[in-house]
Amino acid sequence: MPVVGFHQARRPRQSPGARLRREFSWPRPGGVLISFVGAALVVGGALGLADSPGQAAAPDPAISTVLRTTPDASLKPSPPAPLSTLVTTDTPAPFLRSSPSASTSAVPKLSVSGGSAAPLTPVATPPAPAIKGAAESSPAHKLFTSGASVPSDQSLLNIFNPNSPLVLVNKHHPLAPVTYSPSDLVVPAVPVGSGEPGLLRAEAAQAAERMFAAAATQGVHLTLLSSYRSYDTQMGLYNSYVVNKGTAAADTTSARPGFSEHQSGLAIDIGDAGASTACEFHSCFAETAGAQWVAAHAQEHGFVVRYVPGSESTTGYLAEPWHLRYVGVAVAEDMLVRGFHSYEEYLGLPGAPGYK
Repeated sequence: MPVVGFHQARRPRQSPGARLRREFSWPRPGGVLISFVGAALVVGGALGLADSPGQAAAPDPAISTVLRTTPDASLKPSPPAPLSTLVTTDTPAPFLRSSPSASTSAVPKLSVSGGSAAPLTPVATPPAPAIKGAAESSPAHKLFTSGASVPSDQSLLNIFNPNSPLVLVNKHHPLAPVTYSPSDLVVPAVPVGSGEPGLLRAEAAQAAERMFAAAATQGVHLTLLSSYRSYDTQMGLYNSYVVNKGTAAADTTSARPGFSEHQSGLAIDIGDAGASTACEFHSCFAETAGAQWVAAHAQEHGFVVRYVPGSESTTGYLAEPWHLRYVGVAVAEDMLVRGFHSYEEYLGLPGAPGYK
């Protein structure tokens, strides 16, 4: 067999460039070395860019959110406030970066103006005024301490003030002074059913006008029989009853001067123009349309039927369905809702069946 020459067994001759590419290709030692050197150069370049002072850092999403929600982004931000004016907080703001080697517990707590913020003291609401003279457990006391219908003049929240619509006048509580005369008496614009001139305090007169008008719209025509009586007028009326009936009987139907609600200018006696005059100032008046209407609607205008059947031992007077007393809408309606038939009981006070 012929022998193949040595030059025929060798690989073809390679150019110098091909040999270099071969020696420095992976996984030869030269190729591995070049790979590591290239990786080192890339990492070093990235670190250099991050530390460059002229290179802006990537925006924080939280900061971007704050900027987007600023009312006017065209306004230039004000210079940062000194650290001493920052409010103390234990929770770092989401847009503040912390050093990787620092702990949040190492950050000093800051306080307002360098001091500790004092806790806010709640403002106490002053209690609503109570009605002077009424029992603390009474409905009247509860009504006014709840803040309902409190007058601007606090002196009117006094059942002993003769100028107050709340004044209590009975056989235990005379007007003070006993010769009291209201300073704001006016003539109410209502039909009059007797020769006695009509006079009431201004507030009660306006309420009476509204009440008479409301009744008329429902076909009930009330008349005014009696209203304000002076101390002297009341003395003459009471003395006439004493002469005709005796003192004991007179005290059940007429008040002594100084002890009469009529003298306060807040009381009226009514009649019914559609009923017989024979029942005026008599118990049969309770059957008239006028008496029944005021029993159901007087409180809507601030009046109450002052002396009702069954309350004689408390009020000291026989029932008078014609006698109305002005106490204000809030009290009158509250008395009706709560089922009180005497003003004394509503005030939480004992009855006054007789003079002391």
